[in-house]
Amino acid sequence: MDKVSSDCPYPGCFFCVMKEGNPSKRRASLLKFFRELPSQDDDGQVLPISGLWNTAMAHPNDPEFIELGIFECMAALIWKGLKNRRWLSHDQNIYIPYYAAHIIGSYTMNMEEFAEMAVHAGVIPALVELLRGRLTWVEQRVAVRALGHLATYAATFPAVASHGEILELSMQLAMSSLEIVYTHFYQYVDRRLSYHCDLLTRGMGGVEMESRKAEEWASQLQCWSLQLINCFAFKPEFLPTICKPEFLVKLPGMWGGLVNENSPAGIGLLRTICHHKLGRGPVASCPGIIDALCNIARSSDDWQYMAIDCLLWLLQDPSTS
Repeated sequence: MDKVSSDCPYPGCFFCVMKEGNPSKRRASLLKFFRELPSQDDDGQVLPISGLWNTAMAHPNDPEFIELGIFECMAALIWKGLKNRRWLSHDQNIYIPYYAAHIIGSYTMNMEEFAEMAVHAGVIPALVELLRGRLTWVEQRVAVRALGHLATYAATFPAVASHGEILELSMQLAMSSLEIVYTHFYQYVDRRLSYHCDLLTRGMGGVEMESRKAEEWASQLQCWSLQLINCFAFKPEFLPTICKPEFLVKLPGMWGGLVNENSPAGIGLLRTICHHKLGRGPVASCPGIIDALCNIARSSDDWQYMAIDCLLWLLQDPSTS
């Protein structure tokens, strides 16, 4: 790449490219940057990735990077982190898979067109590996977020659903997210991974702030897992997998949606399940569910109407009334 700023010690770096005033040169340089970054081993790679992370959150509907190969680049970086642990442990590369998955999620949360491009770029297999826990719970959190966005759209849901383990893994995360974060973060303060602490507080704050943010992230992990499962629950063919008694009985107590007003939480997922005749039978026969729904229906919180809907559908169905 051509050097843009004489003050920069790294000719052609991402930040120099972004300052390029000539649109055609900037586009060509960005295309080259995204194509070559995964194969490079230079120090400081986390800097442009964190810059892209900020840009993706601030401008998730901007197509510029999408058209130039950012999805292919992020998927390749995730795979590199999974396969090359020496590279992952070098410099600050440990942050890169997290940022890469977060970038994918940000650019797919609003635009179905971008989600289709992400699927064609091959992001799903890389995200599934993170969802499996090949790294840590922090990467699982952003992987389930990104997959949840891809599952939202009619055009990309089949690609997500074709990976059968995604649903099972999401159910496991929804049930165990709080325990996972407790075991791997709260239980032994002196064993906390430093990059987890940095991500949680953005480098500002001590143990108390880290703990508060970890609690919030644990709720988000559950929340986003429930959102992903909810996408599957709209399809009757997935209800036999979802409607396992050991999972259903825990749904009324899953309040991950408190950190996201758009989340269905456990009761919202139950509402989706009860909307289907195939789902009402397992719900009605699951011990404790009806009592839990009645308790929520008598409450004054925002999810009261969801419990009432569940109870009405169960009463109106002759097979469950």
